[in-house]
Amino acid sequence: MEPVTMAIVAGASVAKGASGYKAGQNSAKSAMATAQYNAQISKINAQMEQDRGRIVRAIDERNADIVGEQSVYNAYLIDRQATQIEDQNEFDFFMAERQYDIFTSEKRAKWGNSGVTMSGSPAVVAMADANAAALNLANIEQRGYQAVSRTEQAAEMTRYKGKVDYNNMMQQAFMGQYNSDIQRASIINQGNMNYYAGASKAYQAQQAANAALIGGIADGVSGLASGGAFAGGGGSGAGVGMSSPSPKLGMSNPISY
Repeated sequence: MEPVTMAIVAGASVAKGASGYKAGQNSAKSAMATAQYNAQISKINAQMEQDRGRIVRAIDERNADIVGEQSVYNAYLIDRQATQIEDQNEFDFFMAERQYDIFTSEKRAKWGNSGVTMSGSPAVVAMADANAAALNLANIEQRGYQAVSRTEQAAEMTRYKGKVDYNNMMQQAFMGQYNSDIQRASIINQGNMNYYAGASKAYQAQQAANAALIGGIADGVSGLASGGAFAGGGGSGAGVGMSSPSPKLGMSNPISY
């Protein structure tokens, strides 16, 4: 192969290697830019998830506080009802007892005016009236106690239900925060994996670029060497860059006249 041809081929190999190096460099830069962009997006998404988890938990905890406060207030109202029932019971008991006393006094006064003595049948009647009055008062008192007890139980159940609802909602808030933390960790982990994948792709592209450049240079040098471009002059022809100098303009032998 002629020296000029070998030089052209060698130059083409080097140019090809340089072109491959440039393309690999561009691929590496593009891959790294994509990896950095994805990492930034993952960071933003992770921050948004963290903020969302905190906001949701704050809302759930506030709702739990409202439920707890409402249950306490409702229990307070029911307790007031129990107090009112108890007061009403005492009033009813007092009025029934007062009416019995008035009834007994009037009856005794009538008996006294009519000359009836408190013996025999009148005494039996008076005893029966007393027993009936005592039973009626006991019933009034018992019904009042039962009404107060039912109302107090309702108040206690309201408080208990409020505590249960509060605990459940606080647990829900905690689990919501926990799930948000898991989701945020997953976003960060996926972002890191994407970044490492992009960085690995960029590294591989850089390695391919270096290999293309080195390969192109090596092919050019190898081509020149195999063609004897670096061999000494003599024989049938001189190597590239080592041929005998040709006469130059202004240095030719003078013409004799």
